[in-house]
Amino acid sequence: MKQPEEALAVLRRSRLFDRASAEDLASLLKESRWRKYPADSYLFREGDPADHLLIVASGEVKISRATESGSDVVFAVLGPGDALDELGALEEGASRSADARALSEAECLVIHRPELVRFLTAHPSAMWGVVNVLTSYIRTKDEAFVDLAVRDIPGRVARKLLDLAGTQSTFALSQSTLAGLVGASRENVNRALSRFASLGYISLDRGRITLLRPDELRRRGE
Repeated sequence: MKQPEEALAVLRRSRLFDRASAEDLASLLKESRWRKYPADSYLFREGDPADHLLIVASGEVKISRATESGSDVVFAVLGPGDALDELGALEEGASRSADARALSEAECLVIHRPELVRFLTAHPSAMWGVVNVLTSYIRTKDEAFVDLAVRDIPGRVARKLLDLAGTQSTFALSQSTLAGLVGASRENVNRALSRFASLGYISLDRGRITLLRPDELRRRGE
């Protein structure tokens, strides 16, 4: 059985609640629940009621939407500390605007909308934390549109690899997921990755990508 300290650590890791004190979060912890999702299972589907917020405690989750041709447009790959569909959880009567699928076994902390709204109403500092996160989200979306408009596919791939790596040099990512993230075909992404590997910028090994020369990727993505 999970201990309250584990749930508190998950909340504090999330940018949504990093401004709230442990004392303030105590009331929210009482209303939260743990939920596990097997690899390849859906946390929710497009059109489902957006009546709860999920915060990833472990694993990775892909946010995507299926196209008419059957391919996926990938909006994000989320990991520990990330929240799923903050906008939907805050809007009364909203529906999910995309699918959320576990890329690996995932565990999430679940907070239903009424409890979330009550908490934010009672704690204005936490509300401002949410405002900052949503503002950052909108800015990221704007930057994604700029990427599509002004950068070629290798440049978009280079920037996305740096974003996904964060503080890690090696991470697992399928080419189809990367293609969805940069708005390109899998074949074009494969060509960009192969080119970067031949130049020694990265290495590829059975679904894992290692950044060897991040400065060169950064220059390519400018």
